[in-house]
Amino acid sequence: MHFYNPQRGLSAELQSGKAPVVAYVHGDSIQSGYAFIAVQEDELFVAVQQAQLAIDRASTPFRDEAQELIDYANSAAATPEDVQIAQQRLMELESEMGKIQEASQNQLIELESSLQAEIASNLSRDVAEYAQERGLDVVLNWGLSGEGVLYGSAGLDVTAGLLEFMNDRFENEISSEEE
Repeated sequence: MHFYNPQRGLSAELQSGKAPVVAYVHGDSIQSGYAFIAVQEDELFVAVQQAQLAIDRASTPFRDEAQELIDYANSAAATPEDVQIAQQRLMELESEMGKIQEASQNQLIELESSLQAEIASNLSRDVAEYAQERGLDVVLNWGLSGEGVLYGSAGLDVTAGLLEFMNDRFENEISSEEE
């Protein structure tokens, strides 16, 4: 297919009829095979575990107080006024716990967003460099539903090469950081 439309601002090469070099990757394979993504997912998993431990630690005094209130309110010594006071305090405790959980959840959402942004940045950088080094004009994503590609011959699939490139690059970055 040749593109010629000076209004579109195509490069001079494409306007002159030079065919672009197009390749595609399997996005799901990149997702599962890129070591950097695995490291980021592990980091997020650890953060979730730490957040859960922090919530458990913070909630222990609330749970203990709540149990004491429930036990007292259910005892024969509790007056109707005592039960009402206990119920009010239980609602306060529940509200305080909700705030702790919400703050923790917001921190995890921010961390996940930050990690996703870092993944997207690294992926964009690496795909661009990979394409430039190999003379590719376009790299398309071929996902489970085939988005972005209607046809792709096996000779255009650069997923394995791109994964190798990105994982080598990631290993080199880690090695550089450790030195």
